[in-house]
Amino acid sequence: MHRLIKIRILRDFRQLEDRVRCWMDQVFDFQETGAPFRPPADLYETAQGLVLRLDLAGVTSEDLAITLCGQELIIRGQRRHFPPAGAIRFIHHEMSYGGFERKFFIPADIDPEGLQARYAEGILEIDLPRRVPSSRRIPVKEAE
Repeated sequence: MHRLIKIRILRDFRQLEDRVRCWMDQVFDFQETGAPFRPPADLYETAQGLVLRLDLAGVTSEDLAITLCGQELIIRGQRRHFPPAGAIRFIHHEMSYGGFERKFFIPADIDPEGLQARYAEGILEIDLPRRVPSSRRIPVKEAE
């Protein structure tokens, strides 16, 4: 088998293994910790790269932490519970509060220096721009 094909197959298996580990971590971390709050998220592609949006109503920007570790983007935070003033008891209670952690495997080659995060009206939006491919001219020397 051609050497380049072997290298590509090995690289593809490693990427697949990383994805499976990330998915398994998400499933088991969520079930083991019993995280009370799991914000919904959208990840979509644009011409410039990827955009991740999380619905974080009631979370302050001070209670958010965003980390990029390799190709894994981790968002941690806390939605605090402030009981309404004058409430005697809850008749119906569905809103979740507490800490959360979401992990996302970023499939594209992104520029970690270009990451930008905005938080407005309860929506966290993270821009993940593509890395600009670098090119250089390679001089050709005359063989002796």
